[in-house]
Amino acid sequence: MNRLAPVLLLPLLGAACGGATAATQRGPQLAPSASSVPADPFAVVGPIEQEPLPAGPLRIAPLAEPFPPAPPGVPPPPEPCRAFAERRPAAAPACEGGAAAEAALLAAIERTAAAERDAELAAIEPCAGLPAGMVRALRAELAPVECADAVVQPLLADLPAAIDPALQHALAGLGLAGRLARTVLDGPRLDPPFERARVEELIAGPLHAWFAEQAAAIEDIARAGAKLAYYGRAIVAVEAGMADMRFIDAARAAPIPDEIAGDQELRDAYYGGLEMGLEARKRRGRDAALVGLGQLAYLGVIRDERAERARQLLSRMYGGRPVGALDALLLPPLAPAEPATVPERLAARLPTFYAGLLIAPERAAEPTMLRMLVEKGISPPQRAALRAAALPPAVRALYARARLELGQRYWRRVDFDEAAGLLRELPAAERTPEARLVLALSIALRGGPANAADMMLRAPLAELGIGRVAALDALAAETGGPLRPLAAFDAALVLDIAAPKDAGTGYWLALARRYRDAAAWLPEGAERAQAVERAREAEGTAKAIAPRGAAPEQ
Repeated sequence: MNRLAPVLLLPLLGAACGGATAATQRGPQLAPSASSVPADPFAVVGPIEQEPLPAGPLRIAPLAEPFPPAPPGVPPPPEPCRAFAERRPAAAPACEGGAAAEAALLAAIERTAAAERDAELAAIEPCAGLPAGMVRALRAELAPVECADAVVQPLLADLPAAIDPALQHALAGLGLAGRLARTVLDGPRLDPPFERARVEELIAGPLHAWFAEQAAAIEDIARAGAKLAYYGRAIVAVEAGMADMRFIDAARAAPIPDEIAGDQELRDAYYGGLEMGLEARKRRGRDAALVGLGQLAYLGVIRDERAERARQLLSRMYGGRPVGALDALLLPPLAPAEPATVPERLAARLPTFYAGLLIAPERAAEPTMLRMLVEKGISPPQRAALRAAALPPAVRALYARARLELGQRYWRRVDFDEAAGLLRELPAAERTPEARLVLALSIALRGGPANAADMMLRAPLAELGIGRVAALDALAAETGGPLRPLAAFDAALVLDIAAPKDAGTGYWLALARRYRDAAAWLPEGAERAQAVERAREAEGTAKAIAPRGAAPEQ
């Protein structure tokens, strides 16, 4: 085994070095002391951190280098990609003018069948009323990810003179992501029996060469992606993290000799050594995913498949630091969306980056437009316009809800501060029950980590700085209050996430009581079941840490 492990680990150790780097108070009490709670628990104490936002149009330098060829080891796009790559407009588009072009775009993206949608998008690519290159980027976005470079490469070879640099970077990022999606898929295999000589021959020969080639390809593409900006950088970073995870899975799945597989001690030693050898690769994947997540947070993406992939990847790699820990917060449903115009309907359907290009920033302050944008996300120029506008109470409250949801997904401290600042300006009499819950949650989550990277890499969970739940407790104490059950559960969840590492049995039993109170107030269903299950877990923790032979303190 000592001779076998280094052979397998050599390409992993050598290929795992380098790579992208990610941006890098006291634990809460279960019930705050009287001296730590302001007379008004909804008072927002201290300065509000504000996010740096562009004062005008985004300033992104045009691409300095041509789109690179695929490195060795990247398979060509699979056969189904041919249709996406070769599809051309069948006739001149009937979309003269911006309004007609937007209507044609909406009709295309509302198609559910991929081939029909792509055909309609291809037909409107020449529309003068749409930003140059945007429809091609959308086609690559909506096609299977492994086809993206086949879709964008012809345009990248002959870019329109008027193309927005942000779209240049997005097109290049989509192309690089397509190549990354095809790495580390089908390595050399060995059929049983796994005799030692056969396994060593596979690992020292074709498997070693394949790992080295795939590692070099990932690094080459990730290096090109690191030169991109804005959405293009985010796309490549997320796919690089996914490629690194496949690399790790492939290494773990490599065959081992039957004589090792059948011996528990040898098998444990082998896989222990393997995991040590893969640690650098894990860090690369984690850091790439964090870079992508950070970029998506800045882009203002609230709901997006790519963001979810990055979050799931991080949770899978580092289950002890779940980036999705705040997903369980209970919030009332958003008011029903009622779009009346084509731009409003586009705002709810387009991914955030594209909506930011197409919809004028100042329109984000319109009540219906903002409600539709919240379906997907709010771009930096739109957030800058919202900051500059005089917002009526309902718009201010909705935007605060959007900032809270951004913080919930990305652990960005500034989002909780911005939400609290928006609602601090509302007189108490003008705060709806939902606005009071958003404000209470923002106060409870203020002062925490700067972002997901900070949460995962630096701050112990017990020192996140969050946990000021007096405002949530005040809502939970309002008998008959419409959001009482949600506030009670959310207060328990925040205290659960940020429990001090030395919390005693009393802390966990009190936490269990909080969950059980919330369960009693929640209607029958998944939310009540979750509260009951979390109460059981807290009681189990109290029992597990109680001194042997002693009953947990009450």
